Amino acid sequence: MKTLTSIAMAAFVVGCMPDNTPAFDRPALLDAASPSYETYLRQADRHILVVRHARKTAPDCNALDCQLSPRGEAMVARLAELTGEVPFDAAYASAACRTVLTARAGGVDVVPHQAADGLETGCEADDVITRTRAEAFEEALESDARWTIVGEHSNTVCQWLQEVRGPDSQDIANCVDGRLDHNSYGNIYWLFRRNGYAWGMVVIEDAFTAPEES
Repeated sequence: MKTLTSIAMAAFVVGCMPDNTPAFDRPALLDAASPSYETYLRQADRHILVVRHARKTAPDCNALDCQLSPRGEAMVARLAELTGEVPFDAAYASAACRTVLTARAGGVDVVPHQAADGLETGCEADDVITRTRAEAFEEALESDARWTIVGEHSNTVCQWLQEVRGPDSQDIANCVDGRLDHNSYGNIYWLFRRNGYAWGMVVIEDAFTAPEES
């Protein structure tokens, strides 16, 4: 499992860890990240995990009601295992079924927003989604939730990273023209912040991948 990292070093202001530092509340997730940044992650009081939806039933299935494949369901189970049994404080997702189902790995009700501006349809036929992604951005940034999970698409993952971390997030996450690579699945884009300072970012590659179906 490969980990890529970037920290706003001066702004993050990390001191020495005290001997009585409490155990990290998501130890398996911490173990998956680079040991070089354990101190930063331990001291952060806000964490936003942005993930691309798990594998869907077919590559060309792009409708909002497109479901996850068995491989995708295995990925969600792996993500839930990695993030632990304690429910997240907040979960957001594009209103598409595949993103909502992925964000449910956080163990808390998912609040959906429009998959695209003005698109009020969602996963279920009778869904009416009025909440915009911009409203989700604003709420997530202003929240004091310690742990937030976000399920998105190949392009809108990059939008979240840009909104929270800033322009350099695009290079860190290998976003090209505002989009992840077509085959880029299973990565966790971990945004974190301490006491209102600048957001840091860790990318854990292949964090919740699953084998292809036989």
